Order: sequence, then structure tokens, then C-alpha cells
Amino acid sequence: MTVYSHSRLSCYEQRPAKFKFQYIDKVEAEAEQSVEAFLSSQVHETLEKLYRDLGYQKHNSLEELLDYFRIEWSKNWSDDIVIVKDEYTKDNYLRMGEKYLSDYYQRYYPFDQGRTIALEERIVIALGPSSDYKLQGYIDRLTEAKDGLQNTQLSYKRFNEIISELKTAGLISN
Repeated sequence: MTVYSHSRLSCYEQRPAKFKFQYIDKVEAEAEQSVEAFLSSQVHETLEKLYRDLGYQKHNSLEELLDYFRIEWSKNWSDDIVIVKDEYTKDNYLRMGEKYLSDYYQRYYPFDQGRTIALEERIVIALGPSSDYKLQGYIDRLTEAKDGLQNTQLSYKRFNEIISELKTAGLISN
């Protein structure tokens, strides 16, 4: 059975040779982590903490979440993380993360738009009638709407992109 994911398919689209080495030949390569990927993972982890804690009836303040984000940033930062844009430093990216989290918190507080059903849930979908090929992914957060009729998913990793789209559409301001 062959299982595909968004990252595998993107890898193939962008660099077929890299896909072959990584997924077919299984060649171990030392991967560089970009500051953007690091920022995304730290914001993602902080938002996951927010919703996991809410499941236990723990309501974090914005400052508590920002403190958690800063501690995790410092703990996980490595000088091996690549910053391509020379005009920016790791502190610029740290402040970007703080801004993303603050914007998110202020927009969705008190986080009662729906009931969280699952966090970081793996899904596998069969492609076609035979189960020889499957697509896998992860739902960051699955919620049930208040009316109980609609399930929604939220991808924390796309939050910056979504905010940009909303600003472009004129639905939110800077």
C-alpha cells in the first residue's frame, strides 16, 4: 500500500530528484530548518497548548501563552536554523510570532465558537475503490459548531496566510 501526504506530493512537484532520494531510495540527508518553518512550528505548538488546556478547563491568558511561546522559542532555538533574509534577525521572527498569537487570541477569545473534538488527528483517505493508494494528513483541530451541524478544521500553520487573505479581501484591517 502506498501512502501519500501533502508534504510528499509537494516535494515531488518541486523537486522530483529530492523525492526519489528521500522517499524511494531512503537516502538520509541532513535537513536544514528555515526560520519560517521554526516560527510556524512554535506558533502551532502554542495554539495546540491553548486548545488542549481549554479541554481541561484551563483558560490561559494572552500573557501566559506568550510566555510559553517565548520559553519554547528559547529552548528549541538552534544556531543551525537558517535565516535567509539577512536584514532580519531571530528577534524579528520572535516578534512576528508574538503578533500572530496576539492577533489570533484577540480575534477568537473566549474560544467558544465550537466544541473541540480532536487535536492533531491523523486521517487517511483511500484514493479510489481499491485501497492500494491512500492520502494521509493531520487535522490540527477538529471542532463541532455550536449548532451541531457543521464540523470545521483549522490549520494553525496557514494562519498567517489566512490573515493575509482576509486583509486583502478587506474583511479585517491591519
